[in-house]
Parts: sequence; C-alpha cells; structure tokens
Amino acid sequence: MSEMMNWQQLLSDIRCGSSHQSTTRSQKERNEYDKDYGRVLFSSAFRRLQDKTQVFPLGRNDYVRTRLTHSLEVAHIGSSLGMRAGNLLRKKRKELKPIIEPSKLATIVSTACLAHDIGNPPFGHSGEDAIETALKRHGLELPFEGNAQGFRILTHTGDPMDGNGLQLTAAVLGAFMKYPCTQSYSAAVKQRSITAVNKLECKKFGIGAEEREAASFVATHLGLIPRSAPDEKDLCWCRHPLAYLMEAADDICYRIADIEDGYFSGLLDFGHTRDLFSPFLTKKQRFSVRKMEKKGEKDSCIHYMRALSISRSIQTAVDSFTSYEEELLQGSMDQSLIDSSELADPLNGLYQYAIENVYQARNVIEVEAMGYKVLGELIDFFMEWVDHPSSGQAKKVALMLQGTKLPQDDEGRNARLTHMLDYISGMTDSFALETYRKLTGIL
Repeated sequence: MSEMMNWQQLLSDIRCGSSHQSTTRSQKERNEYDKDYGRVLFSSAFRRLQDKTQVFPLGRNDYVRTRLTHSLEVAHIGSSLGMRAGNLLRKKRKELKPIIEPSKLATIVSTACLAHDIGNPPFGHSGEDAIETALKRHGLELPFEGNAQGFRILTHTGDPMDGNGLQLTAAVLGAFMKYPCTQSYSAAVKQRSITAVNKLECKKFGIGAEEREAASFVATHLGLIPRSAPDEKDLCWCRHPLAYLMEAADDICYRIADIEDGYFSGLLDFGHTRDLFSPFLTKKQRFSVRKMEKKGEKDSCIHYMRALSISRSIQTAVDSFTSYEEELLQGSMDQSLIDSSELADPLNGLYQYAIENVYQARNVIEVEAMGYKVLGELIDFFMEWVDHPSSGQAKKVALMLQGTKLPQDDEGRNARLTHMLDYISGMTDSFALETYRKLTGIL
C-alpha cells in the first residue's frame, strides 16, 4: 500500500521559527491561520508589491493590475477554493468532519496565495532572468527563483529583528511551497542524475541553501512524503495537497485577468475577448452578453464574463481536487488541478493567446528590457562590495545599504552576495529605477 499523508497532520499550526511552539489560543475569535494572514498582509515585503509590475507597465493605465492587486485577487480565489474543498471533503468522507473546518482551510490557502509572489523581483516576469544574466557576467552560475526567495522572506528575512521570518504555521508554509525541493535536486532531475518521482514538484526549486532547516522543519511536522534522505544535500518532498489549490488560484487568476487587462489596455478587441471567454459561459449567459453588447455596454460585458469565467473555473478546480484526493495524499498527483479539470483546454487557450498577443506587446517588452538594463547595472555596481569589501567604492556602497542588517566581514563573500540579492530583489520598480538613475547620473 502506498504511503499516505493525513489531513490532521497536514493542518498543523505549529509555528516555524517561534521556538517551534504553537502560539497561545487566548484570542478565540482568531485562529492561528487568521494570524498568519495578518502577518503577511502587514509585512513590508507584501506592501512593496503595490509598486511591482505584474504584466503591464505601471502608471500608464490605472486599470491594470500590479503584483499587489494580483495577489489580493489570488487570495480571494484561494479562499473560495479552500472553503468549497473543505465542504466537499467533509461531505465525501464523514470521518473528516472533526478534522477539517472549511473556514480554516480557506484561510490557509488564502494566506499562501497572498504570499505567493512575495519573493518576485521588480519589472515583471523578466526580473528573474535579468538577475541571472547579470550574475553570469561576473562568472556566477547562480539561478534566482522567486519561489525560493519568497520562502526565504517568510522563514528568514521577513522579520529582520531575529532572522526567523514571519514565523508562520507549518500548514500555511506547506501550502505556499509549490516546489518543495532545493536547487541542487531540481538541477539533478533536469540533468537526469536523479529520477523524479513527480516532476511537477521539482520543475523549479523553492528552497534556498539557508532555508533547508526551515523546510525540513515544515515537512517533518506536516508529514510530507520525502523524496530524498534527510542527510542528502539534494532535498525534496512531495507537495502539500493545499499547494495545488494555491497553484490553481494563481492559474485561474492570471490566465483570465491577463486577458481582461489586455482588453482594457487596447491590445485585444471586444470580439476576440468575448470569444475567449465564451467557453466558460452557459447558453443563457452568452445570450445575456449579446444583449449587453447590443446596448453598447462592452466594458460591462468584459467584467461580467471575467467574473463568470473565474466562478466556473473555481468549481471545476475544486471538483478535480476532491476527485484526486487519494493521489494528492499519496504525493502522486503529477498534473495541476487546472490541467486535470474539464476546463483545461479553454484555460490553456487563454494562456497561449496571452503569450502570443499580450506578453509580446511593445509596452510589455519595454518594461522587460528596462528591467534587464536597470537590474544589470545595479548588480554590476553592488558586486564591487561583494568582491572587494575593503575598497573605497565598496565602503560607499555599504553606506547605501545602511538600514539593512549587513553581514559581518568574516561571514564571507557568499553572505554578501546573498544580502545583495535580498536587497535588489526586494526593490520596487520605482526604487530600482530611481537608484539606477542616481548611480548613472540620469536625473
């Protein structure tokens, strides 16, 4: 019989980094997961997402989404997914009624969704590539991964006072870990020196070198099925089942919202947008859209179709989650909830259409090109401090970093490199551009 995880352990509210103890339950109106939501919401790293590009340039159109609005929308969808999944699981398996509270499941998923982009650098989807490209110029083959940086913020750097991050519950951190493996494990799978049990969980990496202990703590307390021995350098565990709901919330949100943003940015005409959303609508709903269109209410039509498309996608994702519960608990679910749902084709169609007609738009490419230039120049500048900390320029660079907890001289080059990446990846678009202009004399 295959090894299986259990829901009681998967919902552990023990806190990572907080003396490994659950906090007091004196506030009966707020459970531990509610507190987690507040910790993420009020964190400075989350707040900075308001000035980070999602897809379209900030400032040119007040309508389009930033990383912050995207994250809030994903959290809302995640809450719906968690609530519906909890209700269906309790209905499907009566023995889960004392274990699963739908409202708590909703908050766990919602909090993981709220934090899902917290580690992403400035300038949209190209930010990660821009950082990697700049590091290669300095002879560093060092992958930068927003998922791993996010886990680092939540467990390490999010609270600079003690270096233990936001001290979230194991359940929330587990739901956040889309790729519960180290970079070395993910690389070994790609090089075929390790045969992956489930390629979905190691497509990228989500655990940095300094977060191995935190990841091990979370995985152990949740009972995640290990894919590697505890003493191996290449660590990997199976996904937490709720990580699939977090992923589905993000997939639903950006695939549908990017089409809506494409319309309101003038990249897509009404007819194409209507046709893309049409497969998500019933015959009666499509008739209502035609009536609104004849009245000239095209913008309202788009809002209406977007809402219906999200609602339908949520239901099919939850149906997929409950249908594949056994595979999820066995760690053998090797496709996303979207790809295993009845709406896989239309949702993937939205994504493919956006790749060809939205993500290649001139204003989107301009932001990505600017990201390469700005982040590249910043890394070139700060590398002087990383490589030669005693030089005159490096000391001036260190003064620019005041307000952050600088590593000690004896901690070595890797500590300075990690600190630099924490600093640059945490910048907002505006702050990165402002710093670049000051350093290059462009005022």
